[in-house]
Amino acid sequence: MSSTDRQNRLLVAEDWKRIYQSYRNADFQSYDFDNLRRTMINYLRTNYPEDFNDYIESSEYLALIDLIAFLGQNISFRIDLNARENFLELAERRESVLRLARLLSYNPKRNQAAEGLLKVSSVSTTEDVVDSNSFNLSGQQITWNDPSNTQWYEQFIKVMNSALPNNGVFGRPAKKETINGIPHEQYRFNAINTDIPKYSFSKTVEGQSLDFEVVSSDIVDGALEEEIPIVGNSFAMLYKNDGQGPASTGTGFYTTFKQGSLDDGNFSVNNPSSNQKIDIDATDINNKDVWLFKLDEEGRETEYWTKVSSVEGNNVIYNSLNKNIKNLYSVLTRVQDRISLVFSDGVFGNLPTGRFKVVYRTSANRRYTIKPSEMTGIEVQIPYLSGAGVPQTLTMILQLRNTISNSSVSESDASIKANAPATYYTQNRMVTAEDYNVAPLGVSQEIVKVKTVNRNASGISRYFDLIDSTGKYSSTNLFGNDGVLYKETANLKTNFNFVTTTDIEQAITNTIEPIIRDRKLYNYYLENFTKILTSDLGVTWLSSTQDTNRSTGCLIDANETKFKVGSFTANNLRFVEAGTLLKFVAPAGFHFMQNNDHGLMAGSADHPGAVEYLWTKVISVANDGTTIGSTGLGPVVLNEIIPQGAILQEVRPKLANIITDAVKTQVVDQAFATNTFGLRYDVETRQWRIITEANIDSVSGFSTGKTGDSSNQNLDASWLLYFKTDGERYDITYRTMRYVFESDKEIKFYYDSSDKIYDNKTGKIIKDKIEVLNVNNKPDVSNPFTTNYNWEIVKEYRDAEGYVDSKRIEVSFFDADDDGVIDNPQAFDDIVDETTNPNTKFIFQKKYTTSDGVEDYRYVDNTVEKIQVKANAGAIGAYSAYTAGQVFFTMDTELFHKLDEAKKNLSIIKDYRGYIGRPGLKFRYLHSADYNQRIDPSASNIMDSYLLTRTYDIAYRQFLQGDRTIEPLPPSSDEMYRTYGVELDKIKSISDEIIYHPVKYKPLFGTSSETSLQATFKVVTNPDVVTNNNDIKSRIIEAINVYFNLDNWEFGESFYFSELSTYIMNQMTPDIVSIVIVPNEQSQSFGSLYEIKSESNEVFISSATVENVEIIDAITASRLRATGNVITSSQETINTGVTSSASNAGLISSTGAMSSNSSNSSSSSSSSSGSSGSSGNSGGGYSY
Repeated sequence: MSSTDRQNRLLVAEDWKRIYQSYRNADFQSYDFDNLRRTMINYLRTNYPEDFNDYIESSEYLALIDLIAFLGQNISFRIDLNARENFLELAERRESVLRLARLLSYNPKRNQAAEGLLKVSSVSTTEDVVDSNSFNLSGQQITWNDPSNTQWYEQFIKVMNSALPNNGVFGRPAKKETINGIPHEQYRFNAINTDIPKYSFSKTVEGQSLDFEVVSSDIVDGALEEEIPIVGNSFAMLYKNDGQGPASTGTGFYTTFKQGSLDDGNFSVNNPSSNQKIDIDATDINNKDVWLFKLDEEGRETEYWTKVSSVEGNNVIYNSLNKNIKNLYSVLTRVQDRISLVFSDGVFGNLPTGRFKVVYRTSANRRYTIKPSEMTGIEVQIPYLSGAGVPQTLTMILQLRNTISNSSVSESDASIKANAPATYYTQNRMVTAEDYNVAPLGVSQEIVKVKTVNRNASGISRYFDLIDSTGKYSSTNLFGNDGVLYKETANLKTNFNFVTTTDIEQAITNTIEPIIRDRKLYNYYLENFTKILTSDLGVTWLSSTQDTNRSTGCLIDANETKFKVGSFTANNLRFVEAGTLLKFVAPAGFHFMQNNDHGLMAGSADHPGAVEYLWTKVISVANDGTTIGSTGLGPVVLNEIIPQGAILQEVRPKLANIITDAVKTQVVDQAFATNTFGLRYDVETRQWRIITEANIDSVSGFSTGKTGDSSNQNLDASWLLYFKTDGERYDITYRTMRYVFESDKEIKFYYDSSDKIYDNKTGKIIKDKIEVLNVNNKPDVSNPFTTNYNWEIVKEYRDAEGYVDSKRIEVSFFDADDDGVIDNPQAFDDIVDETTNPNTKFIFQKKYTTSDGVEDYRYVDNTVEKIQVKANAGAIGAYSAYTAGQVFFTMDTELFHKLDEAKKNLSIIKDYRGYIGRPGLKFRYLHSADYNQRIDPSASNIMDSYLLTRTYDIAYRQFLQGDRTIEPLPPSSDEMYRTYGVELDKIKSISDEIIYHPVKYKPLFGTSSETSLQATFKVVTNPDVVTNNNDIKSRIIEAINVYFNLDNWEFGESFYFSELSTYIMNQMTPDIVSIVIVPNEQSQSFGSLYEIKSESNEVFISSATVENVEIIDAITASRLRATGNVITSSQETINTGVTSSASNAGLISSTGAMSSNSSNSSSSSSSSSGSSGSSGNSGGGYSY
């Protein structure tokens, strides 16, 4: 819905639709009791004035008139009620809605049963089966991918083959087809069952017991389906291999399961007629599972009748089936999910004659999600005939490996009223843009909202892969010459509410521990904590064994005496333990070669492949690190090959990513005492520690000089997380650093942090990366690098408007094995070297205004801007030496100054930002697309279809309400294709290729939102009206929820607070007189949330609660100063590097102060802002 439609719906009083509805609902003819009575009396007075003049209320004649009026009113009401049932928009009875929908050739959908695949986790057989080692497998349970059994695969296949016929053993499937890029094979057991091959079981799902059935699997027209339930048919299963190894959830043997129970009924047709209809009165028959068989005289199934899909333009008379198929029928939906079987006219299809059996499945008419943990240990016993002709039994243990959420309830009346006319309009085909935005809603009641966008890519041969230059669907390998690398520091903010101990424990698990695992906090730790050197110990590496990316050995001194490490020593080697980073340098006169063995080579590291140091991670340490095992393995295991004689120079202790139980207890105690406190990291113990309110220093910049101080003098400024409460909510401020890579003009980056790409060969995640090439010169010299520097792309970069900025990308130190420990923590220092010629190590960004009127900053080339970097104001010297308008940056105050026209004064300006970094880098951008995300080159139009599913919608709303503790994820693109692709492919244009995109919610304002989107609504009530603050807060939240109703929003729209505030004021007048929104994050300015944009796969939802509404008495700076920055003076404090800011290092106490574009003098800030690092850079931040 466009913003115009939304505003008409919510704000405009004279909307033409409202006027139309008012007239439509108006009662132009009165048939009520009073009017009928008055009309009859007037009639008598006019026509029979002499014959009847007894109008006393007690008259028996008036009693007769009253009785007639009462009957007239009832008859009129019934006539009106029945007349309404003849119009789809007005009908209220379910039966009327279904009947009217069928007039538009729309067959409403019944409930949809949950279905999926269960993986065979283990098998056993009663037959004597011997493996290659002559081991009898009879009665033995063989587990798939059993790490303790090296023969598991051979034994598993042998047991499976024992139950398969000789001509259908593994490798000889009955059917074989590639579905969604994965080979699927069907195998049928040599079963001896005499009934329908199904196996029933019950499981508890979401607290309710449900019936399920394991059914026979089939492959039909490139899709997986339940096999037709024929009595005596042998059970069939599937085997598929996604190429990711036996541990993958997509490799192994599988069976199909469905929720519900099969049932059947018989009927006879002795006198057939055209278009005959047979009613089946069982309730809750699901939308898919209906089969019809003709029976012979002995009740055996002799003919299978074909069901015609109930869609527009497809019925028992006119359909797309082969003209030779005459035995056909269709299924119509009735009340309570009953059905009717409708047969043909005897011309285009045969009339039914004789006895028939209809098989159907009744399912739970409810929506639910099945978790893998709820479907384990399912036992299925299949009787089969062995090769020797002896009856045996195969037992399979099944389990669910993927979450199933494809169940749905019967289509509601409201949905039918909306979808029936829309589906009739599309005529069961998707050709126009409107077709693609309407037709999917009629395919499944699970689709709540859809938006399809066409991207044209015609003219490519069908024999080549279609290349998507954006990188969204195709891998890219691009080179650029305009790379910019810089770092930003910020104090970010989040919060949690608590009432009970459980609330705090959940906050520790869901809020605090994710923060300490955040890469940005880890970057801050590496940058600011004291580096531990070991050069004075003279430690070298004694290698014992070497293998691929692994070496073992120990640490020795010059006399080859082994050093003890870890808790067995008191020197700096006490930090050597699993997870620690070690830096080795080459002996004097040597350097390392960056190849597989990292060998030592004599000479200087001045040629390609030569490096002066190697970083490695400690995988494990045995005992004290001095004992070499009997197998020759060294006690210290490293994840890189380190050559013998390498010198240990530096140790970087690991950063613990969990909080100990003792500290968790302390956090709970501090929270219940409503204390202000902090969390610091103790490098000595590698544990997180509490800093009490009496010891924490929240004003100074970060420093480890007084870490652990307990003098109660507020001296400890080593906190990484700072907690402050108002008694009900804790605000958490945490220190972070991130690295940003930018291409000014040449390269656009595409990255989706939610999409993980796996390598089918290695089973590892393929990472997008930036390579800073070795053709770049080293900083401050003319010699080139000797090796490339890899940077891992970790997140898309969002601009001030909330859009992904494709010119920039968030990067981090590369982690090749994805174990949470980076490979080279000094890559940024090597590329930039900020300590040498520091006044040349800045990149600058200049403020500009976007097309939507939002202020943002973008990179500018300083060779054009010519900003002069000075150590301090005194270093500027005589103003006359410069031209008017010259911009200076002073490093001591971190302020930008501009020389006035008279060249007499400097004024502070905020038109620029500066960061420590380096421009002009030559780089390579590598992006990997999913192997399964292939585009059919024979189709010329790419249709990006964005779908919001009902299951995700309900689950997310439950999450916001607190009914779920884990934020739900939308279904994957593959799951959408499996669920909706088959039906949509039938009606799409042959030249179109549909790409499915799951839509996710973008929550605003509440604690479930990103920290940069959290806010508080400040409300001024009307002093002339008696109001209740709690009632005001509840009504405001109710108005916000109505405003963000899903019907009012489309995917990718922009939010404007001015529009929301107008709606709230309309609803709340005269009880309130003003409302503003103030960001909670300390680095954001007042007004920064007045416009928020969403991506094309996002839709807004409010997560605000009454905790996000605050009643104030006036809109003043002091009242708004709870959180966020408020424009109150001429200075700006910001933490993201260097901007126009006062250098007042410390934690934001309440708000920072923004400056105007220029001023001749700077006034004091209303509060100080957060710092990052011991340098005392002032606070600010960035959006995520």
